[in-house]
Amino acid sequence: MKQKIYFAPLEGVTDSIFRNTFEKYYGGVDKYFTPFLSPNSTYKFTTREFNQINPEKNNIETTVPQLLTNDAEHFLWAASEIAALGYREINFNLGCPSGTVVAKKKGSGLLFYPEMLDNMLYKVFEGLESACSKKGCTAPNISIKTRLGKLEPDEFYEILDIYNKYPISELTIHPRIQKDFYREPLKPEFFDYAITHSNAPLVFNGDIVTVSDINNTFAKYPSIDAIMIGRGLLANPGLVLAYKKGLEETPLDLKIFKSFHDDLLIQYTDLLSGEKPVLHRMKEFIAYWERNFPNDTKTIKKIRKASSIPEYKSNISLLFN
Repeated sequence: MKQKIYFAPLEGVTDSIFRNTFEKYYGGVDKYFTPFLSPNSTYKFTTREFNQINPEKNNIETTVPQLLTNDAEHFLWAASEIAALGYREINFNLGCPSGTVVAKKKGSGLLFYPEMLDNMLYKVFEGLESACSKKGCTAPNISIKTRLGKLEPDEFYEILDIYNKYPISELTIHPRIQKDFYREPLKPEFFDYAITHSNAPLVFNGDIVTVSDINNTFAKYPSIDAIMIGRGLLANPGLVLAYKKGLEETPLDLKIFKSFHDDLLIQYTDLLSGEKPVLHRMKEFIAYWERNFPNDTKTIKKIRKASSIPEYKSNISLLFN
């Protein structure tokens, strides 16, 4: 039996439409993590946020809502609301490297303030049962997605000691620091450290783009049961199925990919107002998908320059033909 694969959240990309359409044409993913929701003093989800957790639009069995905040009260409010919808796991985002997020001491920015992090986790785990009981629901599991630290990887030793105080259901580690973003090499030696020192079950995340990468990661870390893939799975939608079927690297199936693409385009055209936001969304996908078409750079440029949906369709059809 193959180990589990999780789909990492990508802000502005892996929304409920994308996740459901991906599952329809590809599937094989054991958990889909939502782009982060940001609970605040309004104690309300925006319409866009609620669409990410609406049980009518999401499979609560495989979807894991993710929260981004540095306020325990805001976290507990959101966690209880989400649990009341039937979700059994909530993920705490402590990995986002975005400068605007980090400046607010959120995401990986909170890692630079270990006392604040510890205090927040204490309040969350101390108050979770009570907050959920008031909503008449069962407290969900709390998992964490983290980086190693903000400025130096050695920050991770203290951070992991903090995590070990709490009943975290799973700890997903992206072994880079905040200032590395996605450019600098991974620092796997810190994941090695976590293997022998973490109380929580571990999930590896980072630079997994091929079936060989998946197999090699599980071979290197036989004690882990899951890995999380984001950009690699977005670029190659068939990656998980290939792994679970025991296949070697396989080229993109253009027939399935075209149906997947066309379905997304129809849904976003129906949802978004005007051509510009639809084109923006589809071109975001192209930034990941273009690596599948190394011999079509001129066509990719035409797609990027398309200023209308008919022009976009005309150019994208060249890739499929």
